[in-house]
Amino acid sequence: MNEMIYTVRMATAEDARELARLRWEFRVEEQVRQTREEFIDACEEWLIEALNAGNWVVAVVESESSSLGGCIYLQCVEKVPVPGELRRAWGYVTNSYVSPELRGAGIGGKLLDILCDAGRERMLEFLIVWPSKKAVPFYQRAGFLEVSNKYTGPDDEPPLEMNL
Repeated sequence: MNEMIYTVRMATAEDARELARLRWEFRVEEQVRQTREEFIDACEEWLIEALNAGNWVVAVVESESSSLGGCIYLQCVEKVPVPGELRRAWGYVTNSYVSPELRGAGIGGKLLDILCDAGRERMLEFLIVWPSKKAVPFYQRAGFLEVSNKYTGPDDEPPLEMNL
């Protein structure tokens, strides 16, 4: 039995087309409003801009054949400066996906570790994720807590949401 060799690393703009392909695979079953090629072309353009702007960080897993087999995204969201803290930001973790043939090998955890390290390097105040029920244990093992368990002080209230 051959063991697959892979590398977990940060994505670059050169990975945009492969990342767009993974996004298609991750979401194609939900809604198809355009062809695969239309989506990949448009998503690749968005990814190049997002990765070059620096407000998105993506960890990827790459196989020996240089194709990507998984990814996880981090959007760095700047906050308005306050006196004494001009640079403040938090991170939104999203789009965690590992190809079916690579699942169960710990790759998702390695991808999340790289993303958390990137958040620490960027001195983000916190990371937040809206996982599916199935993914909650995965994020809890990594140290994520339910918002109600973290925000308990008199000045710290859980975030509020408004659907538009």
